[in-house]
Amino acid sequence: MFSNYLAYLQEKGMAQNTIISYANDLKSFFHEMNIQPDDYVTAADIRKWINGMLSPTDVKPLAVSTINRRLNSLRSYYAWAVKNQRLQHNPMIDIQDLKTADEESEKIMWLTEEEFGDLLDRIRKKPIKSRGVDPEEKYRRDRAIIYLLTYAGPRVDELSNLKLTDIDLELKRMRIVGKGNKVRTIPISNTLLAEIEDWLSFRAEMAKKKPHVDQSPYVFYSQRSPKFTVRGIQTMVEGYSLPNKKLTPHMFRHTFCKWMLKATNNDIEKVRRLAGHSNIATTSRYLKDSYSDLADAVEAMPRF
Repeated sequence: MFSNYLAYLQEKGMAQNTIISYANDLKSFFHEMNIQPDDYVTAADIRKWINGMLSPTDVKPLAVSTINRRLNSLRSYYAWAVKNQRLQHNPMIDIQDLKTADEESEKIMWLTEEEFGDLLDRIRKKPIKSRGVDPEEKYRRDRAIIYLLTYAGPRVDELSNLKLTDIDLELKRMRIVGKGNKVRTIPISNTLLAEIEDWLSFRAEMAKKKPHVDQSPYVFYSQRSPKFTVRGIQTMVEGYSLPNKKLTPHMFRHTFCKWMLKATNNDIEKVRRLAGHSNIATTSRYLKDSYSDLADAVEAMPRF
């Protein structure tokens, strides 16, 4: 039954990384509760599992966001099982996501303009630790990726899969294939256009020297592969982290949404379409102010 469910997710066109995430969450549940995929499960079992994640005896408690992601995986699995008459009872019907006092602050982290400027400086100055890596090539590639993540807001798998044919420099727009194979078109700003043109020009020169680049249909490649993988991008981004702030590709997507809301005077619908959110509630999370925003607001009060 479990394999049938994974096949169903593939038929829906769900991204492979998402399917893997769902599978891992479900395997964790089955293993930790010592049950089989087709066993009868009650809401009490689910609540027991939640309590175990919140108050484990020998490991660090899981973040609320991680627990809610796992619950969402179970919700999808049991809804499918009941709908397809594999099971008679859905134990997730009365199970709600966990909430925290400041839930969105836990989930969303973005860069300020000052932090973004500092990051660009780090990219320029960070020494190369791997032998055989061209410093200029790495700098140009990493910089182009950071700009694309920040000024277009793609998910990391969308960026990894971005092809040369997806970018139209003349019309200044970019085609992105998102979750469920949904396609969205992103206008390319003049700021981003200059960075993309610079990278593509350099990439064309590299294609003359490296066969795997010449044969690659993708915008970004690695040292030995025609495609820069999701894990490769994640590792590259994390490499520029500061001791007090770990960087992730998704943080730049958050930054894109946050900056776009400011640029559009909080036009949620525009940002929803640009980010490829299927539900506007997802986009509305970015309306929440950061702590620094709140501190600035307090300082701006009249003084007497």
